[in-house]
Amino acid sequence: MSRDIYSKYVETLKGKSAKVDFSKADPDKGPDNSSDAVTILKEISSKLDRFEYRSPASGSVQPSGGAGTEIDLAIINGNVVLPGNGVFKADIYISSGKIHSLGYGGNIKAGEVIDAAGKYVIPGVIDPHVHLGFSAPLETELETETKSALLGGITTLGCYFSEAGSYFSTFQSTMGNIEERSYTDIIPNFVISSTEQCREILDYINHLGVTSFKLYMNGIPGIIDDVDDGFILDVFEQIKRSSKKCLVCSHTENRDIVRNAYNKVKAEKGDKATIADWTETHPDIAEEEAAVRISYLAQKMGVPVYLVHISSALAINTLRKIKPFNKYINIETTSPYLSLTRQSTLGDHIKMEPPFRDAKDMEELWSAVCDDVADTIGTDNVTMTKAEKKVGSTIWDVLPGYPALETHLPVLLSEGVIKRGIPIEKVISKITRKPAEIFNVYPRKGTLLPGSDADIAIIDLDMTKEVAVSELHSRSDFSIYEGKKLQGWPVTTIKSGKVVVKDGKYIGQKANGVCILR
Repeated sequence: MSRDIYSKYVETLKGKSAKVDFSKADPDKGPDNSSDAVTILKEISSKLDRFEYRSPASGSVQPSGGAGTEIDLAIINGNVVLPGNGVFKADIYISSGKIHSLGYGGNIKAGEVIDAAGKYVIPGVIDPHVHLGFSAPLETELETETKSALLGGITTLGCYFSEAGSYFSTFQSTMGNIEERSYTDIIPNFVISSTEQCREILDYINHLGVTSFKLYMNGIPGIIDDVDDGFILDVFEQIKRSSKKCLVCSHTENRDIVRNAYNKVKAEKGDKATIADWTETHPDIAEEEAAVRISYLAQKMGVPVYLVHISSALAINTLRKIKPFNKYINIETTSPYLSLTRQSTLGDHIKMEPPFRDAKDMEELWSAVCDDVADTIGTDNVTMTKAEKKVGSTIWDVLPGYPALETHLPVLLSEGVIKRGIPIEKVISKITRKPAEIFNVYPRKGTLLPGSDADIAIIDLDMTKEVAVSELHSRSDFSIYEGKKLQGWPVTTIKSGKVVVKDGKYIGQKANGVCILR
């Protein structure tokens, strides 16, 4: 598409949005006076537009459990982070895998009690951007990586699945593997790369319950095909035929700009190219241009889009100008892009697409988190070992990807809340409520209100640990945070009302993950 078609679209938006100065912000550690917590919770609950997962026994916020209802688990004295509403002291009561009620200071009998005094109680983290089964069988990584996720406070993964042919031939098996092997719940998203898949989108929505799809505007040669603008419009047309809430996710880079830059850098640097040179093969203008283009097409077609892993200051600042005037765009960045640059001493361990950039890019991304230009934060986790990644080869042969699930929450707490003083509720919202809303699983997920799934993480914001791959639980043998000290770690994880991680150790039983169809 010619830039002339939409150049005015950007020009008219310039100068119409301002950044939020968060340099003086302090971490929100919750008010000391929480005597009115129950009243606040009642007001919040009454404002919910819909509550599909509410049952008569758990339909209101109360200071105690309802009569005749057995409370399986009580979490008391914690600083409860309720995304979108604030932080306050409250007790949480759980029954039959759901949040039953909230209160404070009640004398409630429960099968198990966790005293969370001095800690933060948050909804289970939702990582909206995960790849499993890339370098190892899906069956293997559903077991190893989802358990690693639980140890990092993550209870739901948004997984991207890719097939050459129709998903009707494989998805039943995929769902079976999830139900049998996954320790977290899984939101499935389908990569659409062929005409056959495009034509079947409406059937995927109606018959498989999959409503989110991904397009690669710039693919990975030999691994994932990219698509042109005509194909994007065909996908949008299919989406518009559905009455369900659907979403198109986009890997947002201009493929022609990337390939031209790649060829130039490779010709100039050859096998001596470094990870810093790799950044030059994916220039920021490629991300910016594609972001403008997909935003324009989404607005013209009236189809919601989700721009995954935005990495550059140039792209995020252009999106800052567009977003107030375009209700169809949702924006994701990742915890690695918020914490590392191409100057990392880990070298080709951090090779990724898009690449890591510079400190100025990282700070602009944090600004976008703070002023809500960035809606969500994922990981773009692609688990692999050093051998599978081909670490030590030329930068051209090293594969993009790294494990990032277990360190996701600690990185955001350490870099965002502790280091930059961003309120904890702001950061937590980006990894709980916002992805739940965008991927249409709210209020089942992403909140701690009655009726929602009892997926919870308890955080010790004072805990500092040095990352060591030997203490992580991914099947990978490296971490992009090796040797880095992080402050703020999950110490307890509750999945479907059961304590599965206690004092940083997995104590759960068999896998009980659910494939969430919408």
